[in-house]
Amino acid sequence: DPVKRDNFDEVELGYSPESAAKETLRCMECGCTELHTCDLKKYATQYQADQKRFGGDYKTYPVRFDHPFVEIDNNKCILCSRCVRICSEVVGANALGLVNRGFDTYVTPSLDGSLTETNCESCGMCIDTCPTGAITEYVPFKPAPVKSDTFKTICNYCSVGCEINVHHQWGFFNRVTGSRGLINKDGSICRFGKFGYRYLNDRTRITRPLVKENGQFKEISFQEAFALILNKIQSVDPDENGFYAGARLTNEEIYLIQKLARAGVKTNNISSFHYMDRGSGYMPNSVNNVSFEQIKMGKKFYLLGSDINMEHGVPGFYVYNTHFLTKAPIVAITTHDNSSMAHKATDLLRIQSYYFFIKAAIYYLLDNNKENRVFLDDHCPEYESYRDQVLAEDFKLMLERSGCSYEQLAGFADGFNLEPHAILVYSEKHLSGNACHELRNLALITGKAGKTAAGLLSLKEKNNSHGIFDMGGCAALAPGGRPMTDHSVISSLANAWGVERMSDHVEQEQFSLLKNGDIKNAFIFSEDPLGCAIDKESIKEVLDKIDFLVVQDLFMSETAQEAQLVLPASVHFETGGSFTNSQKFIQQFAASYQSPLEMNTVEQLVELLSLLGVKSGYASTADILLEAAGLMRGVPDRESIVFALHHTSDDNKARRYDHGCDVLTKRFETNFNTGTA
Repeated sequence: DPVKRDNFDEVELGYSPESAAKETLRCMECGCTELHTCDLKKYATQYQADQKRFGGDYKTYPVRFDHPFVEIDNNKCILCSRCVRICSEVVGANALGLVNRGFDTYVTPSLDGSLTETNCESCGMCIDTCPTGAITEYVPFKPAPVKSDTFKTICNYCSVGCEINVHHQWGFFNRVTGSRGLINKDGSICRFGKFGYRYLNDRTRITRPLVKENGQFKEISFQEAFALILNKIQSVDPDENGFYAGARLTNEEIYLIQKLARAGVKTNNISSFHYMDRGSGYMPNSVNNVSFEQIKMGKKFYLLGSDINMEHGVPGFYVYNTHFLTKAPIVAITTHDNSSMAHKATDLLRIQSYYFFIKAAIYYLLDNNKENRVFLDDHCPEYESYRDQVLAEDFKLMLERSGCSYEQLAGFADGFNLEPHAILVYSEKHLSGNACHELRNLALITGKAGKTAAGLLSLKEKNNSHGIFDMGGCAALAPGGRPMTDHSVISSLANAWGVERMSDHVEQEQFSLLKNGDIKNAFIFSEDPLGCAIDKESIKEVLDKIDFLVVQDLFMSETAQEAQLVLPASVHFETGGSFTNSQKFIQQFAASYQSPLEMNTVEQLVELLSLLGVKSGYASTADILLEAAGLMRGVPDRESIVFALHHTSDDNKARRYDHGCDVLTKRFETNFNTGTA
C-alpha cells in the first residue's frame, strides 16, 4: 500500500517522500563507496534520537575540490569537530576550523581559504575520523556504494610497519584505510598508506618477462628468461656476478636472493643500493630503540634530521599528541631552511652538520665529566680508550663545523643528558653512517640505551630496510648478522642448504666492483638506482659497464629501461611473507590477492635456485622464514650485554639515492608534490 509505505517512511526516518528521495541521492554520492551503516545513523539509532524534528529546509554549501586529495562537503557535516580536533591535537597542522556560530556554523580550512594555503600535510586523518562522509578522499570518480572486498596487509612504504586494509572490487582497488595493527593500534595511517596505493590500478604493470632486442623489449616465456640467465651466469667467473636486493622486498625474498647468490652462483656479491657504500652505522640502529608505545611517556623530544610528520607520520602523530596532552617540549634540530616541523616545534635549532653537532656534544659531556660512569663501567669496557680518542680531537673545529654556538650546543647536551625521559628521534634518510654511530655513542655515555622512554628512536627509510641486515643481504653478513669471513658460518650455511662448497671471498666495497667494471652480470631486484640517483650521470656510467643487466620490478623504471632482461615482480600481498620494521618487529602477512603473474617473485627465485642445483622444497613463505630463523644466532642474555663505543674520525656522507632507491616511493613523492598521487 503506497500510502502506508509513505507513512512508514515518514514515521521511521522523519522524511516526507520528497525529502527522502533527496536524501537518498545525497547518500548515494557519499564518499563511503560501500554499503555500511554510517556512524551518524548508527549513533542516532543507538541513542533513540528523534530524527523527524530535523525536517525542513537546510542551508546548501558548495562541495570543495580545491585540494588534490581532500574533498569537503559541508552539506553532510554534523559539526562534531572531530576533524578539527584530530588536525589540531594529533597532527598539529591546525589546518581546519569552525567559522561563524549558530545556524551558519561550518568546517573550513583555516582563515576560510583553500586547504592548500594552510599547513595541511595531506595526511588524511580528517578523512578517517569523519563519521558522515563530509570529508572524503578526492578521487577521479567514486564507485557506487556497493560492498567491496577487503584484506589486511602491512604497508610497504616507511619502516613503521602499519597494518592497513585494502578495499577492492571487480579487480579495482578503491581505497586503503587503517587497521588496528601491532604498531598502529588505533588504526592511524599516514599519507603514504592513505594515498600511496593508487599504483595498484596502473595497467602498465609488467606481467611477463621482457628481453631487449635491437633496442626494443619483447615478451618471452619464463623458461626462456631463466635459460638466458643461467647461460650468462655460467659464462663468467662466479664473482663477476652481482645481486642487489631492494628494501621494499619481504624478508623471504631477500633471503632467497642472497641464497641464490651464495649457494647457487657461489659468490658473496650480494648487496643493496639502498645502503651501498654508506658505512656500517645503520646496522645497529634498531638495537635498544625506544618503542613507539613508550612515546607517550616521553618528557622531552629531540627531532634530529627528521621531518617526522612527512616521513614517518604515525610516530609523528604520537609525538605531537604527547606534546599536546603533556606539554612535553619538542626541539627540532635541522640543517634545512624550510623544515616542515618548524611550526610544530617548541624550539628550532638550525645547524650545518648533524655529524659534527653530535661529536661536539659528546666532547662537551666528556670534557666536563658529565657522562654516566655507572652505566659505562657496567656495559662499556672500552670506554676509557674511546674517551681519550674523543678528547684528543679539536673541539673548536667540531663546533665550527657543526654550525651552532657553544651555548646552543651546551643547552642540547645538558638537556638530553639530564632529562631521564628524553627521546631523540632521527631518520636515517638525513644522517650519514658515522653520524648514526656517534648518536649511539651519545646514548651510551648518557646511560640512556635500553632505558624506558629514553634514548634513541631510529627511523629507517623503507619498510624492510632492517630486513636487509637480518636476512643476509650484505656481502659481509650471513643471515642473522654473522660474519661471512667466519669459516664455521660458511660451513653451517653449506650444510643447511645442502651444497658442497661456497665462496669464502668477501668484497665489502661492492660499489667499487661496479665502478671498476668487475661485475659482468648484475641482478637488481626491486630497486631503481638510476631513477633515484642524486647524481644520475655517475650512476649511468656505472650501469653502462655491466654487460648483462637483469631488473625485476613492478613497473618499467629508468633502471629497467637500461636492462637486457626485465622480470615481473609481485606485490607483497600477492606472495605473503614478512617485513621487519625499525624496531625489529617481524610482522607476517598472508597472500591475500591473486597475482596476475604466471610466476610470482618467490616462485621465480625458487625455480632459479633449482636450476642452479639448490633444492628447496618450500611449501609456503613461512617455511622460508623458518629456514632463515634456524640460521640465526641466539640473543645473548641481558646480564652479559656489552656495548661497543664506535669512534669515528670524520663524516662519511655517501648517500647516492633518494626515495630509498625505490621507484614506488619516488613515484608517490613526485605525484604527491604535484597533487596527482
